[in-house]
Amino acid sequence: MTNSYSQKDNLPPRVVITGIGVITPLGRSLGAIWSAIENNESGVRNITRFDTSSLESKVAGEIQESDRVDNRFRPDYFQSLSSSSRYTASAALTAVQAAGLSLTPENSGKIACVIASAESQDMAVLTDEKSAEITNIPHPGQSVAAFLGITGPVIPLDGKYVSGLEAIIEASEIIRRKDAYVAIAGGTDAQIDAATFAASESRKELTTQSNTNPDLASRPLDKDRNGKVLSEGSVVFVLEALEVAVTRGAKILAEIEGQSLTFSAGSNGRPNIDPVYIGRSIQGALLSSGRIQSEIDVLMLDACGSQEGDLAEARAVHRVFGASVRHHMYTPALKSHVGDMGAAAAPFALALTIEAMSRQQIPATRNIENEASDIDLDANTKGFRADALRVAMINSVSISNNSTVTICDPTAMREIPSDFNIPEDLPIPELNI
Repeated sequence: MTNSYSQKDNLPPRVVITGIGVITPLGRSLGAIWSAIENNESGVRNITRFDTSSLESKVAGEIQESDRVDNRFRPDYFQSLSSSSRYTASAALTAVQAAGLSLTPENSGKIACVIASAESQDMAVLTDEKSAEITNIPHPGQSVAAFLGITGPVIPLDGKYVSGLEAIIEASEIIRRKDAYVAIAGGTDAQIDAATFAASESRKELTTQSNTNPDLASRPLDKDRNGKVLSEGSVVFVLEALEVAVTRGAKILAEIEGQSLTFSAGSNGRPNIDPVYIGRSIQGALLSSGRIQSEIDVLMLDACGSQEGDLAEARAVHRVFGASVRHHMYTPALKSHVGDMGAAAAPFALALTIEAMSRQQIPATRNIENEASDIDLDANTKGFRADALRVAMINSVSISNNSTVTICDPTAMREIPSDFNIPEDLPIPELNI
């Protein structure tokens, strides 16, 4: 079978999003999440899953118990999965169904799966009352690929070091290389456990504010921010080559126009957050999209509530967009609503941005009581705002890895060619009708 399915042999395929699946502390559909945010509900709550008496931080973005069950799966199969794999399987199945994909043995070899997750692969399994053995648990991406029957490229990424946005970028590149024409991609994390909290507290990463008022705990960009709130969930997308999506009549939700990855090398052999390289990631995604600064309506920040991290990202934004950025672009911090969902955080921002595009409304940032003068960005603190939203950027920042994508609404897409060259023997996924 030939791999040539681009409209022009010398141009890589354009990549579009046709399906989204979510499971988050605010619900398992974008409509439910949007409604919750609109009603000023927070996904951050007091921890119920384990004893927090020895911890300073007692709040988290826990997924409700009712949302941790998915009756679309056989109970014995679903219970055999790790928490991260359950979340990923639920989100991935929703995304595939929303995209109208029919995965078959004939097309499974041209479908990829790239998922980022921080879950440890070595899990202790109790074999009797006195002993335990270490068994290898498949990465959530591998579990999902096996469940869906995917036999194309499957890349499990370690979410301790990369974000789900990097999974989406890699999946896009697989499509552009023509190693697949459809990809399942995103991020997942299930980090609400005593060991993770103890480790995060030892590194002084978590906020100790608002244990008695959890909905005020996650406060990125606020002058008095003092750390992040751990959260959990999964967000998975179906990506397709534009030609394939158009040929099979899929609904296009957005196009991925630009992307960039950079690394903050720090000094003395120790990587560290650096506004210069955060800015280079943002600039790279802007340049590769072919857009200019004035075309960007929204840049979704990574900001989690860290004093150093939020300020470094704000400085990076100013480096790229200039001193007037506050007056022509919104920069919401969506972790204010759900906490830091780990590898699922940036995919969550991407999913909510696509929902915002469909509604032509700008999401708000909550819990900014005292604006930090050195941040100086328009995080939209007064609730949803009706405004044009055609081109957006999503940014992700870690201690060292930075990633950014640029997307556009279907109404802002460049012309779709009519001369697609798709070989007759390419097994196009059919719509489930």
